[in-house]
Amino acid sequence: MNITELMQSYFGAAAAGPLARASGLDAQAAQRALSVALPMQVDALADHAATPQGQAQIADAMQNLPAFGSVQDALDSADGASNLERAGELLSPALLGGRSGVILNAVTGQASGASPDSLQKLLNMALPLLLSFLAQRGLSAAALTEVKGTLGTLDLGGTQATPSTAAVGASAGLGAAGVGAATGTAALTAGGLLDLLKAEFGGANADRIAGAAGFGGGGQRATMAALPLLLGALSTRGRTEAGASEVLSMARGFTGLTDSGGHLNLGFLDNNAETTRVEGQGRGLLGSLFGNVDELTGRLGSALGSSGSNASRLLSLLAPLLLSVLGSRAGAANLGAGGLSGLLGGLAPLLPGLLPAGLSGLSSLLGAPAATTTTVAATPTRVETPVTPVAPTPAPRPVATATTSTTTVTPKRGGIPWWLIPLLLLLLLGGCWLLRPQSNEASEGTTPAATEQAASILVTNPTGDANLPPEPFTMSGTGPAGTSLRIEDQGQEVATASVDDSGNWSAELPAPTVGEHTYSVIGGENVRSEFKVNVTDDAAGTGTSTDDAATDSPAEGSADTSTTGDAATTDDTTGTDAATGADTAATSPATGTFAISEPAADATLAAGGFTLRGTGTPGESLQVLEDGTSLGNVTVGDDGSWSLDVPSPAAGAHTYAVQGPDGTKLGSVSATIGEAEAGATAASCTDEYSLSITDGQTVSEPFRFGGKGSGEGYTVTVKRGDRTIGTKDIALDATCGWSYQSKPGAGTITYEVRPLGDAAAEPLSAVNLTVGQ
Repeated sequence: MNITELMQSYFGAAAAGPLARASGLDAQAAQRALSVALPMQVDALADHAATPQGQAQIADAMQNLPAFGSVQDALDSADGASNLERAGELLSPALLGGRSGVILNAVTGQASGASPDSLQKLLNMALPLLLSFLAQRGLSAAALTEVKGTLGTLDLGGTQATPSTAAVGASAGLGAAGVGAATGTAALTAGGLLDLLKAEFGGANADRIAGAAGFGGGGQRATMAALPLLLGALSTRGRTEAGASEVLSMARGFTGLTDSGGHLNLGFLDNNAETTRVEGQGRGLLGSLFGNVDELTGRLGSALGSSGSNASRLLSLLAPLLLSVLGSRAGAANLGAGGLSGLLGGLAPLLPGLLPAGLSGLSSLLGAPAATTTTVAATPTRVETPVTPVAPTPAPRPVATATTSTTTVTPKRGGIPWWLIPLLLLLLLGGCWLLRPQSNEASEGTTPAATEQAASILVTNPTGDANLPPEPFTMSGTGPAGTSLRIEDQGQEVATASVDDSGNWSAELPAPTVGEHTYSVIGGENVRSEFKVNVTDDAAGTGTSTDDAATDSPAEGSADTSTTGDAATTDDTTGTDAATGADTAATSPATGTFAISEPAADATLAAGGFTLRGTGTPGESLQVLEDGTSLGNVTVGDDGSWSLDVPSPAAGAHTYAVQGPDGTKLGSVSATIGEAEAGATAASCTDEYSLSITDGQTVSEPFRFGGKGSGEGYTVTVKRGDRTIGTKDIALDATCGWSYQSKPGAGTITYEVRPLGDAAAEPLSAVNLTVGQ
């Protein structure tokens, strides 16, 4: 799809109608006006971009405008029409200059009889929408000259192409490298991609994947029911260029699951350990793609006549495979984030038709919002760009002198949205005076000292929109010497810093949770710099779903991740031997008494928890690990015996290792956990509540605990001191067990367990654990 077709889709009849109503025009008049005005605005922007200063102004405007997913999204936000009009009033004189009047005259001739004031309002609203549209398609300010004069008059009539026949998902970006583009066509469309995916995940592949997830029959039906749910979540995540960039980043971790031709490579399903590893990685993805994984898997399992556990396994296996195919196809088509965004957006209306017959009830789950996803128009992602470059000098930049007057524009309507403020500052400080001659609402003579200071508080590391691991990191930057800074993560203070005499500052920040974080660096009243980072856990085999699905905001020191009882386990990150029984029931030469007596080497155990038993030196403290994940500590009794209850391990092969007090591995045993019985549910669970870990232990991370219980399940509340840093609802599995996995970062962490749905209840357990470095 070329840029003309993309603009006609974005500003077509579905967009022109709401804009017409907001500007007081009839729909046909608005369509005629926009069809002429939009190409003229593009040409005027291209002319303005012919100079470096003009390019910089357009680039700044593009960066600071929200990524409006659609015209309707922009209008549906609070005071949407008023804010768009206000943005146009600010931008038009600076970016279009005298061409504004020429465009209005041309539009007036096309929409005869329409009020000039209404047409001007329409044009003002269209300009910020146009800039946001171009930015999301990867069209840089420098590349605008390449599309000048190529658009002609747009066809914005009521015959907008339907998703089933139009290439609503552009498969090539319109970035500077490929904007030539204005007359080119895409090699792949949303419909074409969907056909490709149906072929890859159908037939024998579908049966094989579903079989690995525990579906004995009807594999194709199960796989084709799960596939659109994942595509819906990815379509929602990738609707913006930033979101599509995240999808590409996720896909890079699974390149080995497709061959050089982009076809599925399912050889890993022949190896239980590899299958468990991939499933664990996929389970971690589900937590970031869906808001309530348990509800989703429960409904899918019920619709397929199976269990939520099997549905969870199916989705967990499909997610990495789907990402691998998407990443491979995007690479083959030379798609960047902008192109993939269009492609994923075009999938959404096609997904209901992918559901198998009789499963249309699942359509309400398509495009379910992710736990960390925010609707762009309602809460735009903020991208901070420094107003003026400030070198790390001992003193702040001098405040404007008395001979430089500034203007404060008093808004006519409501409050000013955050994204208008940087636009106003950028243009004012760039020397563009935006007072309209007829305005009497301006007051002059205000010196923007606070604004100068805010502009000079810069963050140089990490960069905005950077991808960070969930680990402690150093934040640094520049600012006015002697300024005291407070650093907040989404409203909660996480660190402080002081700017030194050289104008530099740095602070050590605690590990953030996985997901999107907006950090604020505050230097005084109304003086702050804000920027966004994305925290992603790309470590292979972590097998955890993140506390982004938790109900509490991430907070100081939190890097917590969690899994429910049927979650896959992690790779051995602590160097524990993952042998398959060779080290089983070993006797330690150092003590001569250590042994693992149960289970037997390479035993196959029933689904659910079991007890690990052995012998050792009386009084010695041992740490037990499952595939490298700590299950806690146990003390050898006076009789030389020890035991530890292993809570609800995931089905599949596992290695259980035991370490001595100094971390030396004493021995290990391998066992395979079976699947839960077909049709088994937690509905009849009456087991007494139990907890596998005791208060006061020192553990390594990640670690896992759980137990047995009754009712629906339990809620785990995670605290660092008095501050709640996360909560997780955990449903009982089919064996009446539950399990929680955590990676909160070093320090003392409190875990409180309450019955699910009773947040006011006294905790059934409250354990304080010390997490080692």
